Amino acid sequence: MKQLLNASASGKIKLKTHDETMELIENMADSDHAILCDRAYTSTKKSLLELTSQDALLDQNKLLAKQIETLIETLNKLLQKLHVA
Repeated sequence: MKQLLNASASGKIKLKTHDETMELIENMADSDHAILCDRAYTSTKKSLLELTSQDALLDQNKLLAKQIETLIETLNKLLQKLHVA
């Protein structure tokens, strides 16, 4: 996950500002959304074994985006506590 973020950030993600990090995450989410919209779905149900590698990558990206969102929320809460203290 860290390698994906660093690669997407063209460097180390931890050196990016909050705004740069949010823009990166939004761009990643937009990219996932565009892939889902462009993708042609068949009318038949697929079994778990019939999932394509693209399905697996999309699911992995969704999970990663959720983990990043949770991490940012946690960091924001910590920053707020530091500012109050």
